[in-house]
Amino acid sequence: MIRLGIISLQHPHSRGNHIPALKYMKDRITVSAIFDEDKEFAAPWVEMFGAKYYATRDELLADPEIDAVLITSTNDHHAEDAIAAANAGKDIFGDKPVIIDTKDGQCLIDAVKANNVKYMTTFPVRFNEAVLETKRAIEAGEFGQILAVVGTNHGSMYEPGCPDWVKDPAKNGGGCIIDHTVHVADIMRWFTGQEFATVRAEARHALHPDIVAEDIAVMHGTMTGGTLFQIDASWSRRPENPQWGDVTIRVVGEKRTAWLDIYNNQRLEMYIDDQLEMHYPNLVAKEHGDIFDDYIDACEKGTPMINAGVVDGVRAVELAAAAYESLEKGETVEVKRCQG
Repeated sequence: MIRLGIISLQHPHSRGNHIPALKYMKDRITVSAIFDEDKEFAAPWVEMFGAKYYATRDELLADPEIDAVLITSTNDHHAEDAIAAANAGKDIFGDKPVIIDTKDGQCLIDAVKANNVKYMTTFPVRFNEAVLETKRAIEAGEFGQILAVVGTNHGSMYEPGCPDWVKDPAKNGGGCIIDHTVHVADIMRWFTGQEFATVRAEARHALHPDIVAEDIAVMHGTMTGGTLFQIDASWSRRPENPQWGDVTIRVVGEKRTAWLDIYNNQRLEMYIDDQLEMHYPNLVAKEHGDIFDDYIDACEKGTPMINAGVVDGVRAVELAAAAYESLEKGETVEVKRCQG
């Protein structure tokens, strides 16, 4: 049985994605402890899991019974929370973005390596069956050389009820670029086995009057093996849309092309009393559960993990950072990478 501690419930992913998965996994992973600065806010989840409440992060990390931690704090705390957890010898599930300042990337990687802990960047898209099947086909050589990859990740900025800190670029790390580039960027690296080499970004603030950061953004460039890429990371979905987002990926190979509509391609249409109803089964909770199961299998059976590691999480943010540099300079820039 894996004993998990949760460091902060402030990120919407904690309550919206991770906890819905964890509450159905009590036979193999138990939430033993929760830290959040707001005890009253945390109370419903402390009660749900029968967990111990800690008033500080470091008190939770000092608990010898905790095997691993889930970090779902505000984005500006992800790096320091993860480094503290690594130094405490805890395995880490780190929500994205794992850092918001690329200067923290090397420190985070070094802390994970020095303390010999497992770090899982919580990228659920890796566990989507269409993504896994495409990955297997690419590794089998069915696509030949990958010539281009194109992706979208359109969100609605956690609406309705977006936390105030998400609207603050200093705490969020920026706008839609830091928020929604990383999932697609990870799959592009995973599929191609290449790093991002150059990027040119265009962005606007146009859709959400109550924020100051970019909410429309498109970037394109090259990867180290010559593959072309393009990502649309805009916060262009509306709260009334039937699904939380649309993650799509097109893979263009020498031999084969694939189009993955990852969360909207399982639409079920039902005709009831001459009315058409559309049902969209949400697989996000299942795939977040797969993140934890993958870790459990690695611990108990020694199987290789599908999960993205700490370097994967940092590399995705490095692309976002380069996109911001491109916006500032108005030109194509090189993607800078720390040592992995």
